[in-house]
Amino acid sequence: MLTNLALAEDADNCATALAVDLADMSCLEVSVQDMTDDGCWIFSDKINLLKEQIGLRLEGRDKLVRGNIVAYGDSEAQISFKVKFEEPSEKRREIRRPVWITSVICGRTNPVSMKCRIVDASKSGCRLEGDKLDRLPEEIDVSIPGLDLPIPAQIIWRGNNQAGVRLDWPFDPEPKPSTQDKLKKLLEDSKKPEPKPEPKTRKKPKKRISAFGS
Repeated sequence: MLTNLALAEDADNCATALAVDLADMSCLEVSVQDMTDDGCWIFSDKINLLKEQIGLRLEGRDKLVRGNIVAYGDSEAQISFKVKFEEPSEKRREIRRPVWITSVICGRTNPVSMKCRIVDASKSGCRLEGDKLDRLPEEIDVSIPGLDLPIPAQIIWRGNNQAGVRLDWPFDPEPKPSTQDKLKKLLEDSKKPEPKPEPKTRKKPKKRISAFGS
């Protein structure tokens, strides 16, 4: 698997990418610099529009790279790829932000497609509004302006020309350890001293007592 560095850097260590704000599904074109497997810096005069968690759409990659903004500047932000992301639980509701995004919805199990509006969004879902949403299957793809990558989703509920959708953002999986890393770990483990076995203690025989005394 190629690393983020190999896919994103060019001769000047700079590339153009699309940053998708996971909180409200807005898209922003950014410049990416100092790309490593741990993170990068992104630059835009509208950087303040991005919130905490983003997905980076890098050229030549068919998945989003998930990142967390850990620092802001006037027109730049530092992104970390190593932050642990917690999946929302059913008991804890995410913040829903009102939006107005024209989207195209396509069925994944049949050829039905239609235009509708996304009227609110969170990191894990959104609400659709439009006519004839009942024609859509449960498994759908959501396409939004600016992002040339459909977002797999599932319709959870529908009614009154609205539908609640759970998003399955197409994130790139975490890279697996390389063969070199595995060999290094095996070598380190082999140098660790083996724990000494604990000495066995012999149990003393119980003293037998008869009815006639000892």
